[in-house]
Amino acid sequence: MKNADSMNDTPPENDTNATGNTSPMNRRDFLATTAGLAAVVSAVSVTSVASAQPPAAPAAAPAAAPGRGGGASIPAGSQTFNTVITKLKEGKQIFSNTIFSPDLEAAKKACEGQDFIWVEMQHSRLTWHESEDLIRVIAQAGCIPFVRVPNANPGDIQKATDAGALGIIIPMVDTVEEARRAVAYAKWPIGNRNNPNTKPWGHRSSGGGQFTSLWGPGYQTNANNNILIMIQIENPQGVGLIDTILEEVEGIDIVMVASNDFGWQAGDRDGDESYNAREKTVREVVLKHGKILAGPSSWQDRPGYRLFQGRRNATNTGYDATGNRIPDAASATKK
Repeated sequence: MKNADSMNDTPPENDTNATGNTSPMNRRDFLATTAGLAAVVSAVSVTSVASAQPPAAPAAAPAAAPGRGGGASIPAGSQTFNTVITKLKEGKQIFSNTIFSPDLEAAKKACEGQDFIWVEMQHSRLTWHESEDLIRVIAQAGCIPFVRVPNANPGDIQKATDAGALGIIIPMVDTVEEARRAVAYAKWPIGNRNNPNTKPWGHRSSGGGQFTSLWGPGYQTNANNNILIMIQIENPQGVGLIDTILEEVEGIDIVMVASNDFGWQAGDRDGDESYNAREKTVREVVLKHGKILAGPSSWQDRPGYRLFQGRRNATNTGYDATGNRIPDAASATKK
């Protein structure tokens, strides 16, 4: 009885039959076999040569993105994206609009022709979520967002900086410690000892926010040299301490004579001899220390003043003699 393999009519080529004899190999098969052997020999030779070579160096890892973590960072202090700083260096006067409401379209329109926008968080009912949206719209409109926080506390200052504000305004400063806190919580610490942030170093913690999406990958190592600190002098105690504050606290960039409260807190008004004497004291001390002097835009023709709350065409300080806000679109809304 034949087995299953022997039932094939044509035996497989190059196979052994039942009697142990080999089927004859035709020329095509001979050439194929020869080529196969040559390929095997060639592969063995290549393997032998490769094994004699030193191992290839591992591929370099891609550089990490600038910011937190490792990798190549943009040099600290190498970028200026706060155009208010650029304009001040050019000797220009700086003007603004003030925003109290969360209306994003109004904020975009308020940017037209202005250098910065003052986002009011001391007296407005804005939430931090609304302010973050305003800051984004202001930056995208080509203007610089400043935020007046309620006071120099770390929570408010860091919310403003994380949202992308490039100006921090501190009201009612009348102690050295309050001025020191303003700088400390707006400025990063050393960051990376191999690429240290610009001094003065502060205690701002590394948190999330939209700052990089607004100001680019260089923000992390250039925030310290782009965020401006403005303190407001509004009462006689602050006037009396302004020289000490500027002498002892590094990092104050701008000092503002807060024209309305400047009189409201002391009981006099702009033009009174006592008011003018205090304003003169602040002005002379600020200029002596080489700081930027700020006020309402109706003071733009007074000597020494370079940065203003209010538009260039303002005709008043924004408040009447009783302290009530004047609803004039062209006013310098200063409190």
